[in-house]
Amino acid sequence: MDAARGGLSSGLAPLHLFARRFRRGRWEELPEVAACEEAVCVLHAGGSSDLWAWPHDLEELALGHVLLDCAPRSGDEPGDAPVPLRAGRVERLGAPVGQHCLRVSFTGESEPLCAPHCSDAAAAALRLSAAALLAHMAEFFVAPGLWDGTGSFHRAGLFHPRHGLLRMVEDIGRHNCLDRLAGFCARQGHDPAAHALFISARITGSLYAKARRAGFRLLASRGAVSSAALTAARAQGVSLVGFCRPAEARLTVFCDEPGRVTA
Repeated sequence: MDAARGGLSSGLAPLHLFARRFRRGRWEELPEVAACEEAVCVLHAGGSSDLWAWPHDLEELALGHVLLDCAPRSGDEPGDAPVPLRAGRVERLGAPVGQHCLRVSFTGESEPLCAPHCSDAAAAALRLSAAALLAHMAEFFVAPGLWDGTGSFHRAGLFHPRHGLLRMVEDIGRHNCLDRLAGFCARQGHDPAAHALFISARITGSLYAKARRAGFRLLASRGAVSSAALTAARAQGVSLVGFCRPAEARLTVFCDEPGRVTA
């Protein structure tokens, strides 16, 4: 699990402070922590983007952000087609303390991660039983991470039916989590269509749109699924699983026309 987590125990310390809490009619002072979040400027051919993120593995975050949010789109959210994932060059530039600046660029010879027909074949082979999905989601949720002690972080995971959890990422922003996974896939040559996306956040229209642009075809969340995400997923052949809660031994398949979640 440590390899899959990608070095989450980096030592980036949260801010320790004393806060006041009102509970059961009484005020009390208690030690509290605030998660580490810093400004990130991402420079790219189309201009620049300003993000707020947990300041670790920012190369993957920057690359994924440019691929998913800065490339030309085929339509309005959440109906965009998957974008080609390419391993670009990411350079760190000088920035003031508490801020980060990265430049993302691509050479003219950069090839996409996978041709569309390859992704379709990979997605067609993606199958998980309901029992296996619950078991693997349990491992994903109980793995040690940045939520512990702060309660501030979302997490997302790249899961392969044969190879297990290849990568788990965490960030304060749920969209940052998908950027990080897309950057990881682009750098390592993984096709998202061959993997399930595990996510701690609700599957909203905007989150679905980003997962769709990354190329995922099976999304599983511990939370709810919105109508915008459901409508788009039905039209695009994407499988959505919500309320995947291993402790309660239950999940809800909202749509799955290709039959990726089996009995």
